[in-house]
Amino acid sequence: MYPRFLDRNYPLAKHLFFVTRYSFGLLGLSFDQKLSWWQWIWLVFNFVNLAHCCQAEFVFGWSHLRTSPVDAMDAFCPLACSLTTLFKLGWMWWRCQEVAALMERIRQLIEEQEKRRDERRDLAQRSCYVMATRCGMLVFTMGSITTGAFVLRSLWEMYARRRQEFKFDMPFRMLFPDFAHRMPWFWFFYLYSTWSGQVTVYAFAGTDGFFFGFTLYVAFLLQALQWDIQETLRPIEDPSPRETDICCQRLADIVDRHNEIEKIVERFSGIMAAPTFVHFVSASVVIATSVIDILLYSGYNIIRYVVYTCTVSSAIFLYCYGGTEMATESLSLGEAAYSSAWYKWDRETRRRVFLIILRAQRPITVKVPFFAPSLPVFTSVIKFTGSIVALAKTIL
Repeated sequence: MYPRFLDRNYPLAKHLFFVTRYSFGLLGLSFDQKLSWWQWIWLVFNFVNLAHCCQAEFVFGWSHLRTSPVDAMDAFCPLACSLTTLFKLGWMWWRCQEVAALMERIRQLIEEQEKRRDERRDLAQRSCYVMATRCGMLVFTMGSITTGAFVLRSLWEMYARRRQEFKFDMPFRMLFPDFAHRMPWFWFFYLYSTWSGQVTVYAFAGTDGFFFGFTLYVAFLLQALQWDIQETLRPIEDPSPRETDICCQRLADIVDRHNEIEKIVERFSGIMAAPTFVHFVSASVVIATSVIDILLYSGYNIIRYVVYTCTVSSAIFLYCYGGTEMATESLSLGEAAYSSAWYKWDRETRRRVFLIILRAQRPITVKVPFFAPSLPVFTSVIKFTGSIVALAKTIL
């Protein structure tokens, strides 16, 4: 029995921001309606749980920094990801109303395209929706597998030491008060620690899914503009004044829609600039420390950090791929205008087409401090992490 969203007959409307709604819904944060008291309590508990476990990881890493640097690294690596996710969860909670308004406006713009009843648009829309959902849920699944790998590691280590002096280990390297590391409270705090890993996954996947989905939806809207330009500037010999007026009105509508898309992306940048910047910085460090842990550990421990590295890397790749798709479709708008039959129309129409081409030369991107997410940035991040690993190898 596979998930319903993988079914071909799954309603297309439910795909819109599916990963974000589903992931944050598991944490109690809803973008569709006002939160109930139970949702508020559950959301506050999850936020406090993650914050408390971050503190426990830091205490463990700091206390083992001199005596056992390897164990300290094993705590600090997940801590970097957990702190970033704690910031993301708090940020999305704080900007909840703005995120909901942005989702609603994207839905309205896409519904306008659905009314065209164009098979080409319908296929492009379905492809965009399905890709956003499946890729986002891939990160969600890989994150859950990573949590499972850490849990299995701790269970295996406790089983292997069953004939020795028993040591109560948490799934993640966390140091709670003494009573939490012995019976009868141990299993409660064990589940408490495990759940913090899932809170990290849900908030991580929800925020990343929002970014990736938004960029793909905007890319689809820009692609629809390209088709409208080509349909508007179809080849006509000696167009009449009425046809010219209709053409100019349609071009004006295209310009207005293009301007609105750019304003929406600016609003999106205002919301996502901070979490995206923090994500890229922390992910670079997390990937580097994960690779270092792979070099330091052996056996089963390597597997969990390989999965961890793949999860974080795939999340960064989605950011960069989505940013590249949106920028590419934005530039293609000018190419679509130039490749149309603009030369067969009157002077005023040609002037408007020329302005569209000039405007399209400035790609629409998500403005993040110091960079814009794109595939070249992804390669730069990987190179940067490689430099950190090389430096660490010389020190260690």
